[in-house]
Parts: sequence; structure tokens; C-alpha cells
Amino acid sequence: MPVSCTTAMTLGTLCVSVDATKQTSVRTLQQQYGDGYLARRPDGVNTLMETWNVTTVYSDVDVMQDLEQEIIALGANSFAWTAPYETEEKRWILDPYSWEWSFNDNLARINFTLKRFYR
Repeated sequence: MPVSCTTAMTLGTLCVSVDATKQTSVRTLQQQYGDGYLARRPDGVNTLMETWNVTTVYSDVDVMQDLEQEIIALGANSFAWTAPYETEEKRWILDPYSWEWSFNDNLARINFTLKRFYR
């Protein structure tokens, strides 16, 4: 992972677990004609749709509580994050704006979905 998991975790320095996943798709428009011809083209300017299902690594409950407070303070706004194995910092939003906690002994982690945000 490009972000050190030893630093305090924030939205900008998310340390994701190995079960985090990325989904990428391209938004297109297409028209199917009666003769079998299919016309297809990109839909809009920013057609690349990226989604991350983020699961943080297990950390102390206080660290996860701080991260949750940052998520709550973020609200509908976007934040900058460099995803694992990428070099470009991109803008992201929580979509849907919800998260889930998991606990293991005295540790916790949070799971949520990020969607790339173009502005």
C-alpha cells in the first residue's frame, strides 16, 4: 500500500485492508438499430467511473472514532485521496453516505464506499 499504516488514519491517508476492492467502468450511450447495428459512444466529458469499497485495517477504537468524526464533518463534500498502487491524487465522496463498523477484540475497522468525484 502506498500509505504507511503506521501514521494516524484520516480520509486523506486511508490505510485500506487487503479485502478492499476497486470497480471501474466507462459511462457510455448506445443505440441498437433494427438491422443489428449498434452505435456506442462515451457519455459526457468525465466518462471513467471509479468506485472503491474501502475496508480500513483494524486499529484502536479511538482512531476509528476520530475517522468517523471526520466522515461526519465531511458531509456531502469531497476529499483528496491517493488510492492504493496509484500515484494520482483524486477527489472522492462517500456514496452512499453511510459506513459500517466491525470489531475484533479491542480493535475496530470501518467499511464504506467511495465514488470518484469530478468537479
